[in-house]
Amino acid sequence: MSLERFGPFVGALALATGLAACGGGVSKSGFVAKADGACAPGNASLGAVAKPSNLPELVAAAGTVATTVDAQAGALRAVDPPGGDKAVIAGVIGAIAEVSAPARALQDAAGKTDDAATGRAANELKAKVDAAAMQATSYGLLACGAGLQAPVNTVFEGARTVIKAGFVARADALCTAAARKAAALSEPTSLAALGRFLVAYIPIEEKLLADIKALAVPPGDEAAVGDMVAAQDKVIANDKDMRAAAQKGSTAQADKFDELNTTLITAAHAKFDAYGLRNCGSLGNF
Repeated sequence: MSLERFGPFVGALALATGLAACGGGVSKSGFVAKADGACAPGNASLGAVAKPSNLPELVAAAGTVATTVDAQAGALRAVDPPGGDKAVIAGVIGAIAEVSAPARALQDAAGKTDDAATGRAANELKAKVDAAAMQATSYGLLACGAGLQAPVNTVFEGARTVIKAGFVARADALCTAAARKAAALSEPTSLAALGRFLVAYIPIEEKLLADIKALAVPPGDEAAVGDMVAAQDKVIANDKDMRAAAQKGSTAQADKFDELNTTLITAAHAKFDAYGLRNCGSLGNF
């Protein structure tokens, strides 16, 4: 029997089969348009969030990020993807959805006034949103993922500002108290007296630096704070060398370390001053 009479039917069947194989005829450009449209309202809401200036504002902002991301992920899952891209799109949606957990962790930590946990959550939030933006952008999405970056960075900078204020206040208090202890020591007038002075002085500066290292570091400021403490570590190490030289009665070596101390202290003070810790820097005794 000839199939010519069924030609139109066979052609239509082949077309339908082809469309089904491509995800019901959904194109990539069509998916991108619908997906970005689904993400746009949430991004607009997040764009209205101001930079938090205190912990309660940080709690509210982080909560807004979490609920918005959850809503966006839900909306994206309702958009039909191109059949061949289902796995890729699922990965993109998953990456966006993962932004919610650190946002909720930030909300919880800030609500408990836990500076260390707040800093960790803020760093994790930034890492997750950057990863989501990269993955979404690589697929061609503009509003989804990448649209979260600027609002989340605003929240991140708020967390940095809030935690830094506490860090500076606590470090300043520590440095002021340590400076009083150091000022109570008698100034050395001989090499032997210098050795005795450093025996008493070095534990004060070591304890101070240990206390500063124990403070919660503002998110994003890890390098700056690390540079500060590293510079002060060099001062302490040099003070120990000077103490050893003084205890050995070596004036030449003690003078060498004293001369180096001027350079090291100046460098450390500059880093502390630049971070806003002048009581630990040029106004301090360390």
